[in-house]
Amino acid sequence: MTAEIPSAPAQRVAWIDVARGIAITLVVFHHSIQFLDATGWQVGPLIEVTAALSTFRMPLFFLVSGLLASSAIARLRFTSLFWKRLALLVYLYALWCVIWWAWFLVVPRPFDPQTSPVGDLATALYLPWSGLWFLYALILYTVAAWLLRRLPRPAQLGIAFAVACLFATGIVTISSSYTWRSVGTYFALFMTGVVCRKLVEDYARRVTVWWLLGTGAVLAAGTIVLPSLPLQGVVRVALCVVGAAFGVSIAVMLSRSAGARRAIGALGSRTLPIYVLNSLLLALAVALLPVELVPGWLAAVLLTALVVTTALIIRRAVGSVSGIFTLPSPIHRFAQRRLEADRLGAGRGR
Repeated sequence: MTAEIPSAPAQRVAWIDVARGIAITLVVFHHSIQFLDATGWQVGPLIEVTAALSTFRMPLFFLVSGLLASSAIARLRFTSLFWKRLALLVYLYALWCVIWWAWFLVVPRPFDPQTSPVGDLATALYLPWSGLWFLYALILYTVAAWLLRRLPRPAQLGIAFAVACLFATGIVTISSSYTWRSVGTYFALFMTGVVCRKLVEDYARRVTVWWLLGTGAVLAAGTIVLPSLPLQGVVRVALCVVGAAFGVSIAVMLSRSAGARRAIGALGSRTLPIYVLNSLLLALAVALLPVELVPGWLAAVLLTALVVTTALIIRRAVGSVSGIFTLPSPIHRFAQRRLEADRLGAGRGR
């Protein structure tokens, strides 16, 4: 779900694209269940299933996002970091907040208005809207990681995990929206990717089926006993780390298959349009489909496939148009000039 910031071909790692493909599919599946449930479909135990996966899908996404951002955060000055990564994230968040706001003035959204983008656009500056909070989080995380980069690595991780635990336990709250709790909680996973990049890469190289089974068993056991444990927020943060390790294990194992690598990796390299479009398409679909047309579980699967496919078709149709999933051409050219000027200035300063 990270914005598709261009990278050199040598930097493309198969298991990372597979991991992103897995995560975005689970996100759309989760949203499909939410939308179906909110409009009266009988989705039964799928609610509990997708809730249990919350320590897996987003932790995996943020861990990978941290990995992909780590090099830029470590070596770039802030102006270069802004024009290389942050400018696109800020632009996309602002653009799609407006698009969501306009869309949901026409298409009904079956959720509490407090978590709906229908309303004052200005609130998006301090209250990340449901469905777009991932982009908001990446902006904050990238800035925070850059500010912390000169601290010893244990200190960086300690601060990140302290923040995560404070939000996960509810000791620190910002508004009543779940989005800020998520933003605070998953900071630990992003920083793990930034600070522990080599450790994660070493783990990926050494993954075996036993690591896959082991991390999966720990995650499953922890999820089952979590409701009965004290300090659930702290335990939940720990489970997110296990869930991310489990996700890396699955991605690595699947990436060793040429077919899975091509199919799932293709999704992973195109997460942005799926991410920003999926809730819009789901809202339209559930508004048009008659309730109980098919069993709820089948509807969730079919909707997931339909929405992912439609989002990719839209990307193919308009993806080359500047300013939809990329920076507008004038801003992109300006950013490239600034990056080149910063590079030359840094070279002269050596």
